[in-house]
Amino acid sequence: MRRRTEKAVFAVCAAFTLAEAALIVYVGYATYYREYHAALLIAAMLLGALLSSALCCLFHELGHIVFGKLCGFRFHALHVWFFHMVRSGEKLRVWLGRMPEGEAGAAEMVPVSAEKIHARFALVTAGGPVFSLIWLVGALLALIFAPEAPFAVYVLTAASLPYAFYLFACNVLPFSDPPTDGTLLVGLLRGDASAQTAVNLLTIESHLMQGEAPSQIDEALYYGAPQLPEDDANFILLTDYRLARAIDAGDAEKAFALSDRLKGLTEYVPAYCRGEIAADVLFVECALRQDADEARRLYPAVEKYLENARELSAQRTAAAYALFVNADRTDCLRHLSAAQELADGCPVPGVVRYERKLLGCIKEELEHARG
Repeated sequence: MRRRTEKAVFAVCAAFTLAEAALIVYVGYATYYREYHAALLIAAMLLGALLSSALCCLFHELGHIVFGKLCGFRFHALHVWFFHMVRSGEKLRVWLGRMPEGEAGAAEMVPVSAEKIHARFALVTAGGPVFSLIWLVGALLALIFAPEAPFAVYVLTAASLPYAFYLFACNVLPFSDPPTDGTLLVGLLRGDASAQTAVNLLTIESHLMQGEAPSQIDEALYYGAPQLPEDDANFILLTDYRLARAIDAGDAEKAFALSDRLKGLTEYVPAYCRGEIAADVLFVECALRQDADEARRLYPAVEKYLENARELSAQRTAAAYALFVNADRTDCLRHLSAAQELADGCPVPGVVRYERKLLGCIKEELEHARG
């Protein structure tokens, strides 16, 4: 869709959503006003809409998870509004925190193998819209049969109709900013360059799941993808994967070039991976290039992510910054300990091999500095 067309379609979807919200309030009041005070009715419908909308978003992400399990993908993480659940070894870590701007939910599934990954990925992508459609139909039926339904059922089902419609429409339509499930599905069916790159990224992840470190994976998966514009999210992610491969292979010059390329793409990096990519660039400046001045310049943009992220790579980067820039051995040891704990629970063997190798290098430098 062209940008102008996207804006027009989005405006129509927003108008329908507002109209549905007004309809929900009207039908709810007209149906139940004899039983409840008007203020109580409105308050209950607002709270019901909030709760049921969150459940609607969760149901959408469960669609990706269910289809993913059926297609041989392994669950890694679930994010819905302020709720986060991430696999750590055989356990699940749960916490509350903000989603990146523009994101309401996300399900992260990792392929165990690369066999027929194109078709399997398409099915996993379709899982969210399919489950959203099921919820949307259920909410619509609850509205239609409101006179026969208890008020509690109405506020916990029909009240989610506006959000259910909005979520389904915005995911099934091929918007480009931000890209939606529909965008990816259309791309996979057409075989466009961005979708093909996404398949390459998943194939790399499948090799990581099988225990291969980044540098052990076929180089063609990193550099054989079709040409993409530099503002494409998948191009940026692929560049970050190439950086990991260069670091793992000990190719400092290539790592410097890729890190500099990512610096130049900062304005295009999607919100959901901005912190992770900024941390990878900072690691290059700290541990490889050892340019303390440049590292200090980059640090403010990634400081909050390093402080709050429960990610192995974030703790590794924080340890490198503490050692190579601040010369703070105590802080470095603290982050190394946190990174080791996260490595013990990391469900991706190839990532564990890569991260333990880098953590080992930091430990060696730490011992050398002490000596």
